[in-house]
Amino acid sequence: MDRTTAPVQARSQKTKEKILSAALSMYEEKGYHNTTVDEIAARAGVSTGIAYRYFRNKKDLLLSAVSYGADRISADTRTDELHIPSEPCGVPAYLEEVLAIFEKYHIRYRRIHEELEGLQHTDDDVRRLYAEITRSKLETLTEYMRKMFGDDVHLREKVYAAIGIMEQHCHMYMKNDLYSLDMDIMRKMTIKAVMQVLTDG
Repeated sequence: MDRTTAPVQARSQKTKEKILSAALSMYEEKGYHNTTVDEIAARAGVSTGIAYRYFRNKKDLLLSAVSYGADRISADTRTDELHIPSEPCGVPAYLEEVLAIFEKYHIRYRRIHEELEGLQHTDDDVRRLYAEITRSKLETLTEYMRKMFGDDVHLREKVYAAIGIMEQHCHMYMKNDLYSLDMDIMRKMTIKAVMQVLTDG
């Protein structure tokens, strides 16, 4: 690789990420169906032609933005081997931190989250991508958890159930204007429930 290749690749990746970030922002403001590629390109500060160099069409941009958003959440929740606690006793504090980040993302991207939930029922590409992302992230998480909880034959199912509990908590958090719940108490109960699922023999 010559000395000019790396800077060009870095600029290209930065441009692509600007477009993806702009797409998430526009989807949240206007919804996917009401947002055009032209608008996303303008928000990103690039021409429409540049946007189409990276993404084949509007659907391709949506799917790429969903994957990009999932990767950002993984990075923010630090779901990598260096940060996941090494002993079960450290898991509740880790879960509390992760849950706070999940809550933030559900509030920040409420509109696109709800729209994507609907698209999963009507669009095969979105449904398959969601399943692929979920499977990939949770299989990785299961392997990390296995190092703490041992060779539990049902650990995979426990991890999926635990994430479902946390996701439901975030949905309640997102719509708490309808329920008026004490979310501090809800958070503690959610973490307790997750720990019960993970440690149930």
